[in-house]
Amino acid sequence: MEALIYGYLRDDLADGHSEELERAMSTFARAEGLCFAATFHEATAGDGTALAELTQELKRADAHHVVVPSLDHFAGQTIPRDILIAKLAHEAAAQVWTVEEADVTSVAVPPPSVA
Repeated sequence: MEALIYGYLRDDLADGHSEELERAMSTFARAEGLCFAATFHEATAGDGTALAELTQELKRADAHHVVVPSLDHFAGQTIPRDILIAKLAHEAAAQVWTVEEADVTSVAVPPPSVA
């Protein structure tokens, strides 16, 4: 069985291209041999509700992969990007992957050390 990967997308950064970005994340997942499960959409910039729901789903599903269109989708939150990535790593043992625009290349972001 393929490992699950979930997408995270800030709709305010998608600029009306949410479906395209979601397709790119799904294509990335297939290329990496992962099963794309769902995308969590952050509707309100900096709100963090979808990120909290994503973290809970990762734990519930025992999944450990998250893909974002770019790391910018973690910027603008009330908590700085590196701390959010560390939080996902600490709370759900998740690794964050990025898909830059339509280019389906992966960049594994190793989780920062959590003290």
